[in-house]
Amino acid sequence: MIAAGAHVLFYALAAAASPLALTATFVAIRSARPRTNGIAFLSGFLLGTAIASGLGLVLGQAAVERLDSHETLEAVLALLLGIVLLTFGLRARHESPGPAPEGSRASAILAGLGNIRPAGAFSMAGLLGFGGPKRLVLTFLAMVSVTEASLLDIESLTLVVAYIAVATVPVSVPVGIVIIAGQRAAVILGRGESWLTDHAAALRVWLSLGIGAALVVDALVRLLA
Repeated sequence: MIAAGAHVLFYALAAAASPLALTATFVAIRSARPRTNGIAFLSGFLLGTAIASGLGLVLGQAAVERLDSHETLEAVLALLLGIVLLTFGLRARHESPGPAPEGSRASAILAGLGNIRPAGAFSMAGLLGFGGPKRLVLTFLAMVSVTEASLLDIESLTLVVAYIAVATVPVSVPVGIVIIAGQRAAVILGRGESWLTDHAAALRVWLSLGIGAALVVDALVRLLA
């Protein structure tokens, strides 16, 4: 369980390292109803992550049962994702920083959260929690690690819950601060949002490079072992 737990934790941390999720959370809790929208946003994000995890478990179990080389499949997927992230990071590093394109997924999410009701916040957070390609692949890799470890049901459930808890930290922590501190949270979160806005481009680059490099090294170690 220790090896599977280490891989699940790594994939969860990689999924949690999302400036978009954190920025979207700040937008949602900066509304006229920060607590209500924050709780709705967190609930949707948790549900989306849980659905993706459930789908990953089903696909992971199918891979374990039908493929003799499912461990190789996991390593190859991790290697490909790592290469994609490294490529993105290296290209973005040499580009002049600027705002995201108007038609991008990030811009659409942030624009939609500007004046949204709790039901809308829940829906948009659900899609964000389910994830784009990177988050979906990380979730699938985590669930394959769980299924291939042949653990007891309670151990597998513990790892799945741990993945969901860690992967949703960018949303759960700010929302938790708002729920506990109320209006006093505005100063704390305002500073955090200001710093994130100023460093978003650099964060995207270094997170892509760091996570990509870690995925490539881990995958190569498995493939060459």
